[in-house]
Amino acid sequence: MSIKSCGPVLSGIFLAAISFANRARAGDSTAEPIIVTASRVAQTENQALASVTVITRKDIERSQATNMVELLRSVAGIDIARSGGPGAQTSVFLRGTNSNHVLVLIDGVRAADTTSGSFAWESMDPSQIERIEIVRGPRATLYGSDAIGGVIQIFTRKPKGPVARFELGSFGTHGAEIGGGTASGKTRFFADASYRGSSGFPATNPSAGPYLYSPENDGYQQHSVTAGMRTPLGANGSVGLTAWDSLENTQFDPAGDFSHGENRIVSLRLRELTTPDWMQTLSIGNALVNLNTYGSDQSQISTRRSSIDWQHDLSLGQHNLLTVGYSFVNDVGNSNDITNAVTYNDSVHDNAVFADLLSRIGRQQLQLGVRQDQHSRFGGHTTGQIGWGWNVNPAWRWFASYGTAFRAPDFNELFSPGYSGFFAGNPDLLPETSRSAELGARYRLTATQRLRASVYDTRINDLIDFSGVNDQAINIGHASMRGLELQYSWRRKPWYYTANATLQKAVNDITGEYLLRRPRRKLYMMLERSFARREDLGVEIFAVSDHSDISNITYSTINVPGYALMDLFGAYPLSRNWTVEARLNNVLDQRYQVVSGYNTPTRSAFVSLRYAPRY
Repeated sequence: MSIKSCGPVLSGIFLAAISFANRARAGDSTAEPIIVTASRVAQTENQALASVTVITRKDIERSQATNMVELLRSVAGIDIARSGGPGAQTSVFLRGTNSNHVLVLIDGVRAADTTSGSFAWESMDPSQIERIEIVRGPRATLYGSDAIGGVIQIFTRKPKGPVARFELGSFGTHGAEIGGGTASGKTRFFADASYRGSSGFPATNPSAGPYLYSPENDGYQQHSVTAGMRTPLGANGSVGLTAWDSLENTQFDPAGDFSHGENRIVSLRLRELTTPDWMQTLSIGNALVNLNTYGSDQSQISTRRSSIDWQHDLSLGQHNLLTVGYSFVNDVGNSNDITNAVTYNDSVHDNAVFADLLSRIGRQQLQLGVRQDQHSRFGGHTTGQIGWGWNVNPAWRWFASYGTAFRAPDFNELFSPGYSGFFAGNPDLLPETSRSAELGARYRLTATQRLRASVYDTRINDLIDFSGVNDQAINIGHASMRGLELQYSWRRKPWYYTANATLQKAVNDITGEYLLRRPRRKLYMMLERSFARREDLGVEIFAVSDHSDISNITYSTINVPGYALMDLFGAYPLSRNWTVEARLNNVLDQRYQVVSGYNTPTRSAFVSLRYAPRY
């Protein structure tokens, strides 16, 4: 995202926002990405008073990632667990928190379904993504519920010209993408459609237990489309409309079980520069999730979310920017069981007001935020955030923050009737709450080298667990997450190297046990070399330590061994506009598990042909 793509109406507010921190040193050839998720206004990545990572379209094309596991596992602080191959249920843990403690936004709209509170990561095709902004640490004052571990915002693809890609690979993988858009003119249109399918591999192994295990392949098919437009609105305004829709058919174990799923996001955004110092943004969103499961345990789930967000950015002089706003979210959920009987059909809503102040005082930066939510089930809840940054000199920057956050109970926890009287929901649940502190530093060793470090401490109270009478949902849990994240990057043409390491301790404070599927150590390294004719070669190394899980046979806590993977990737231009790409995953053919009882991909190869005009 750039100031040009935002349109001239954003120029005043953008310039006010980026004045809060010192500019990069003259002669620095590495441009800082622009982000909006950390503070709801445009900032450079270096100015955010939080640990942030930006994955650009160029990064996605370089990685040739075919799914979100391959794309996100390289990010510091993120752990991913997938129950089988591509298309299988995928969970993302951020800084050791639960998967439903990560707020996922797609084009500004909350994307998680209301039944589980988690986003279906398997429904998102990387070919449909323009960029991803990842903010680690709480952001409840800006976004409300769920933003305990952080926020991951996905901006869907908006091509500026014709694009196409065709893919073949292991496990019977085949895919295609075609799209296009206008690159000039006042009104822009864009659309992109993709298909990906695979015959897959067996999702489970014998350690999954006799009920789940099946040696048959579990395949999937996915159809996705994004489309939208942007146009001026009057002399000082603009309007943008985007839509994303994904359809998935997935097989899973026990043998014969399968699901049909749909995820849809529609976003309408209107902006107006009311005065030179006042920008208004009105966002209207709609999210739909349908999931029909067939086989041994049939169910039909449908969730709908409507949202309104009215944001005002006020420039108070040269060094202060005040953001105030109002948010409304209405969630509706419906669930039917195997007999097609309604298990619940309910709704909740939330009204909120928020304020966030960014100030610069000399070489120091301050962020103060507060939010009041009024939830239809548990009443009012207040969250707060404070952040501080200090540009010691052009190379050194320190930052620190403290924030509170919460997660509203999902529909299963509130309304589920359970099974034969067990595992029922509880409409009297309180929200899960948290408090987090972070201290970080960014150091520019040279014009081409960056080093970043962060330490954090998060405490979560009133965790919801099905452990009451007859295993009913109750507030009982307490957990703590502490960690260290280190990141380093070096770019000197034609070479690029990046690495990050994560050390974390995520613990159930009641039992003293480590939280499941969250390894205590993780390391990622990538080395890439480009050549004169735009050829490209690279290698990735990804290693994680052991972690805790639950045995599918004894239901006791077990230790899943760690593992290390090596991947190779490369690209070769056939002409000015056509490029052939190749990726070899798990080069050493390691056998490993992430989720106990579930298989992971063996050595696999993928080749694609991509068309993208070079102007």
